[in-house]
This record gives sequence, C-alpha cells and structure tokens, in this order.
Amino acid sequence: MLILVIAALTTLTALLFTGTLRKTIPLTLISDRVGLVMEDGAKVKLRGVQIGEVSGVGTKRGANGVTLSTLNLKIDPGPFQYLPSNVEAEIKSSTAFGAKYVDLIVPSDGAGSLKPGAVVRSRNVTVEVNTVFENLQSVVHSLDPAKLNAVLSAVAESVRGKGDRIGQAITAANTVLLAVNPRMPTVQRDWQLFGKTAQAYSDAAQDILGILDNFTTTSATITAGAGALDNLLLSAVGFSQSGINTIGTNQPNLVRAMNILDPTTALFMKYSPTYTCLFQGAQWFLENGGREALGGNGKSVIMDAALLAGDDPYRYPDNLPIVNAKGGPGGKPSCGSLPDASKNFPVKYLVTDTGFGTGLDVRPNPGIGFPGFANYFPVTKGVPDDPKIRYPGGPAPGPWPVYPGQPAYGAPEYAPDGTPLSPPPPGGQP
Repeated sequence: MLILVIAALTTLTALLFTGTLRKTIPLTLISDRVGLVMEDGAKVKLRGVQIGEVSGVGTKRGANGVTLSTLNLKIDPGPFQYLPSNVEAEIKSSTAFGAKYVDLIVPSDGAGSLKPGAVVRSRNVTVEVNTVFENLQSVVHSLDPAKLNAVLSAVAESVRGKGDRIGQAITAANTVLLAVNPRMPTVQRDWQLFGKTAQAYSDAAQDILGILDNFTTTSATITAGAGALDNLLLSAVGFSQSGINTIGTNQPNLVRAMNILDPTTALFMKYSPTYTCLFQGAQWFLENGGREALGGNGKSVIMDAALLAGDDPYRYPDNLPIVNAKGGPGGKPSCGSLPDASKNFPVKYLVTDTGFGTGLDVRPNPGIGFPGFANYFPVTKGVPDDPKIRYPGGPAPGPWPVYPGQPAYGAPEYAPDGTPLSPPPPGGQP
C-alpha cells in the first residue's frame, strides 16, 4: 500500500513539474532564426513577467523558399486574454552567452483580442557572441596573409618617426573637440534646421527639375539662335560706340543742361511735399462734381463766359509783377485745404505779397461784368425801347488814390504797435 502511495505521489509530482495537468493556450511564433541557445522550456515573458514557455522548436519553408524557424508557445490563460491581435515578439537573451527567451510586446495601438493558435511574427533576434565570432572567422578566412602583411608593413612605415606629429595632431583634435562640445546644442539645432531645409528642397524637387528642364529648352533656343545673338551683340557694340561718340561731343552741352536744370529741379524738390495732396485733391475734385463741371463725358466742357471790356495796356515798370510769396505757414510749401476741401472748410486764406505792380491788382470793369442781367435787344426794335438792366450793382472803384492822403500801393498801413501810419479817410477810421 505504501509503495502505491509513493508511486502515485511520484507520478503526480512529475506531471505537475512537466505542466501536463496545467491548462495552456497554444501560440505559434515565426522567426528568421531562433539563436544558438533556444530550447524547449524557454520562458515566454510579457513586460518582464513569465506568462508561458516554449514547447517546441522547429522549421518550415516559407513562400519564397527561405527556411524559417517556428516556436510552439504555451501561454497561461489568464494573461492570454489581455494580448491584442497585433501583439509582436522579440527573441532576447539575458546575457551575451545566456539562454534565449521570448519577449511579447504589446503595441500602444492594440486592436482586438488574440485568438488561440494564432501566428505571431518575431521582429528580431539578439546578436550572439557566437555569431560575431563566426562572421569574424569568415572575414579572416577571406584575407590573404601576404597582402595583409604588406598593408600592415606600409602602415607601420608611414607612421614610423612621426610620433611627435601624430601626438600634436591628437592634441589639436582634442582642442577642437573641447571647443566643439559646448556648442553641441547649436550643432544639433543646425542639423535639425538642415533637415528642414532638405525637406523643403525635397518638396520642391519636382519644381526644380521642371526649371532645369525648361532651362534646357532655353539653352537649345539660344544655341539655335547663336547667329542672331552674335548679330545682336555686334549691334549693341555699334550702338554703344555711337552713344559714346554722341555723348562725348555733346559733353559740354549736357553739363550746361544739367546746370540749367538745377534751379528747376530744386524748385520741384522744394514743393515735393505738396505733390501728394495736389494729386489727391485733383482726384477728390473729379469725383465730387469736377468731372461733371467739365462736361462729364471727356468730349465737352461747361463754361460760363461773358464779354468784358479790355484791360489797360501793359506799362513798364508799373505793371511789373510782385512775386514775394514765400509759401505756406513759416515760408514752407503747404497743402492748404487739400486734399479734401470739404473737411477743411472754410478754405484757409493765405496773405501773400503778390500783385500786378503799383496799380490795382484787379482792374475794375466799368462794363456789365457783374452778377446781374442786361438786355440790350429792345433798342434794335423798329421803335427802340430802353435796355432792361437788373441788379446793376454799385459804382466802380475810382483810380488810385481813392481819397487824398491814401498811402501808396503796398505800403504798410500800421506800425508794429498798431498805430496808423497814414491819415484816416474822410469820415471814418483807417
């Protein structure tokens, strides 16, 4: 009886140790290779915690004829329910010579649930020291010892006796690195900006290629018209020579013309602040009745004309003009009420010392040039009638002086303190 109990306990212990009585979910992992130290019973981990083990390692042939490694995994039911359908795997080792294990990786955008028996693809296998030695051995086998000896001898000969220079170069390189290291953030930022610049050129690559293609067409056109281009250049040379001859012979005249233009250009420059308001005021005038006053259609003009008596003949020096105006306030050019006279109403009046000489500025018109109405046609009847005149206005001013003792034309009328400089007119104050 005791023997049966011992046998049962031994069998139960063996079953528990092998995991036969434990419920697991199968999973298949496919990889390009599994490494040298991968065997049955290897651990399957998720975030560093073991959730299963490798139950078998095999091989299969892929669709393109490449041999792939397959690992049969047994996963515990509890953690398996949290694995998404797009779970990934990596074959890693704890040390350089340690055994391999399977590390399951859950992506941040997990989707769906993983089904039992699903196939998972391995992303990579950790490089083993054995593999490194194997690759190094293949490199060494491919080298020719004689050639390697010749290369090493040439290198040794090239550096023989140059230890001081090599040391100086290393010291200089160290100095450069010491100067560059504090500037690494700047270098990093420059590389980032270089990446953005390269991206901009990459986006504009098609446009650049199009420009180069068009330039090819332009080059072909220039090549085809090489003869005409030569003629053009020769004509340009001849034209320049003609210009040199013309300007050279007329150099004194050009200098004299520039000197003559100097006062005119200086006057234009003096009044340059008023040009803007002048043109703006002209535009405002045309847009606010000026165009209609001039006819409105560009072909006619509206005028208010009348026949007036002629002016007296010009007399020298009485009629010499007086041009002592100095401009606007302070003697500087002024826009007055421009550009919008409606916003600067009433129009500013500027007193200036100008006129037509020593006589009256405006000759009084003894005729009918007044805002009234005169009809002389009745005198042409068979039985003449008197002319009809409405609003004849006051009498015309008499000749200068208007009253005895009146000061000469243009003479000051008051002293700086306000005292009259001339006797008052008869019956009133000056």
